[in-house]
Amino acid sequence: VGEILTLARLTAGSGDRAVQTLDLMDLLNEIVEDATFEAQARGIAVSHDRAAAFVAEVDGELIYRAFENVIRNALKYSPDNSRVSICSQIVDGTLRVTVTDEGPGVPVSELERIFQPFSRGTDAAALNGFGLGLAITRQAIEQHGGRVTASTAARGGLAVTLEIPQATAHKRGGAT
Repeated sequence: VGEILTLARLTAGSGDRAVQTLDLMDLLNEIVEDATFEAQARGIAVSHDRAAAFVAEVDGELIYRAFENVIRNALKYSPDNSRVSICSQIVDGTLRVTVTDEGPGVPVSELERIFQPFSRGTDAAALNGFGLGLAITRQAIEQHGGRVTASTAARGGLAVTLEIPQATAHKRGGAT
């Protein structure tokens, strides 16, 4: 229910969000540390090729949830004894975070659909969830002037890329 309400608020653009000046790499590292610990139980190796500091004015809770949704999905759909790779880099004032897993991937025809509410890849039916995480991720990143894309990973898994521009990260819904 909480996820549905969050998505509804994000979609409607309603509600005042608390904007803080944060180093997004600190947020990302916290999530990666937790994910690394949890992944050990299944033999999943988590690596993070980390960018330098990236300070921006953002709604920290939304960005945290966006990062966490993508990383947790990568772990959820990865087989035991596989690898999840996170690569963060700063390109032309934009933080680009790519999370790649070695799971079943998503057919090219479904790559855009997985960001729609209540939609999941066809291979996801057996796992828990309602198909809201990536929809929330997309809305959260877009409200910060960024974008989220998915592609087929080189090893057959899924690669999800989140881009957050530093100069416009504090803008909401096109307003300045």
